Amino acid sequence: ALRDCVPAMMHARHLASYEILLDCYDKEIMEILNEHLLDKLCKEIEKDLRLSVHTHLKLDDRNPFKVGMKDLALFFSLNPIRFFNRFIDIRAYVTHYLDKTFYNLTTVALHDWATYSEMRNLATQRYGLVMTEAHLPSQTLEQGLDVLEIMRNIHIFVSRYLYNLNNQIFIERTSNNKHLNTINIRHIANSIRTHGTGIMNTTVNFTYQFLKKKFYIFSQFMYDEHIKSRLIKDIRFFREIKDQNDHKYPFDRAEKFNRGIRKLGITPEGQSYLDQFRQLISQI
Repeated sequence: ALRDCVPAMMHARHLASYEILLDCYDKEIMEILNEHLLDKLCKEIEKDLRLSVHTHLKLDDRNPFKVGMKDLALFFSLNPIRFFNRFIDIRAYVTHYLDKTFYNLTTVALHDWATYSEMRNLATQRYGLVMTEAHLPSQTLEQGLDVLEIMRNIHIFVSRYLYNLNNQIFIERTSNNKHLNTINIRHIANSIRTHGTGIMNTTVNFTYQFLKKKFYIFSQFMYDEHIKSRLIKDIRFFREIKDQNDHKYPFDRAEKFNRGIRKLGITPEGQSYLDQFRQLISQI
C-alpha cells in the first residue's frame, strides 16, 4: 500500500527530478510513522513495564475493568514492513529503544540495576522481546575521587566534604543521590599508585596556598575589634576564676558570648559570625 503511489510519482514533471519527490514522500511517511506509532508505542511499553515493576508504590489505578486495556503485544506479531529500501521492524525498533533507555539509566544510577533487569525480564515474558543483557556491574567499582581532581577543585572539595576524626575519612556533607561519597586512605593510595609519587609536591603546594588564604580569613576574624574585645574580656574572666572552676569555662558564659556574636549580624541563611568561623575551622 505504501509503495502503490511510487510508480505514478516517477512520472512527475513539475520537479527537476522525481527523486526529490520520492525523498519527500519517504521522509513524510517515516515522520508520521515515528510520531504516531513507533515512538508512542515505545513510551507506552516503557510506562507499562515501569508501573508493573513498581506496583509496591501507590500509583494510578490500573484496574483493567475500570481503566480499560490495550493489547500492545499484537504489534510485535507483525512481520517487518518493506518501504523503499528499508524494512520497518516494529519489534526491533521497540527492543532497541528499551535496550538503550535501560542501559543509559543504569549507568547513571548503578544502584537501580536490579529494577532494570526485572523490567528486561518482564518485557521478554509479556511482549516476547529479546533484550540485550547490559553486563554492567551490579555495584560500583570505581576508585573514588582522584587526588589530582580534588587538588584542582580544592575549594569545592573543602566546602562539600567534612572530616571524620575518629575513622579518618572524608564524608560528603549532603548529596542529591541515595548515597554519600567518602574518601579514605585507600582512595588516596590508589591515586598515588596511578599518578606516581610526583603528585605529592603539587598536592602539598596546592594545600599550602589554600591554607594560606584560610588562615588570612582566620586572622582577620580574630583581629576584628568586636570579636577581639570580647575574647580579651573572656580570657581575663577565665584567668580569675580558673582555680575555683577546676579549669573549666562556664557554660552560661559561653552562651552569653554566642548571643553577643549573634547581635553583630546574621547571614541570609541564618548563620552568625561564629557559625561561619566554625565552618572555616572545619575546612582548615
